Amino acid sequence: METGFEMETNAPYSLNYLIFIQNIHLNRKNPDKENPLFPYVDSSAWGIVREDFGQFYTEVWEEAVNKNSRDRLYDHYGVFDRDKALYQKLFENGEIGAFGYAESVKSFLAWWNGIYGRIAIEKVFDEYTMNEVYKELAASLKVNKRLRIDLTYDKPLLAGSAELSWYAVLPIEDIFMPYKVPEIVPRLLKCCEDF
Repeated sequence: METGFEMETNAPYSLNYLIFIQNIHLNRKNPDKENPLFPYVDSSAWGIVREDFGQFYTEVWEEAVNKNSRDRLYDHYGVFDRDKALYQKLFENGEIGAFGYAESVKSFLAWWNGIYGRIAIEKVFDEYTMNEVYKELAASLKVNKRLRIDLTYDKPLLAGSAELSWYAVLPIEDIFMPYKVPEIVPRLLKCCEDF
């Protein structure tokens, strides 16, 4: 029996930019770490907030997740101009913060818009893996709804997982590592409830 259940994946600019900034912050906090996170850049002139960064980050992350979950058209190339005030909360007020925000967006987009950025991230959830996850979910769900999955290139270490009604954020590691795939289905099934 075929259902109308659908699954959509996307790799949003906004959430991946936030992971990018998260990793820069974590590298700054642990400069001697043997295996730094990507990207490893000198952000000392960017004016990234030092005091209460985790609190600001969590607030921005949750707002970006909520905007993405409510409106699939929220996230596109112009999101950093259109919603600049949200993302600039992670930077100091004034010229240094404005410069840092502009530089961070430029640096992120130089990577993200290349073949080795967004396209590579989206290809991790290949047809085989996506079909396996879809089949398992469809066997349990008898609904005419769409589950939206946003992919991030790394884990949201400062904000925790994002699983809302018919929406989830998954780091590509959860999909790319075969031993993690069985853990995905129960998490996604929880999202397929009307909260």
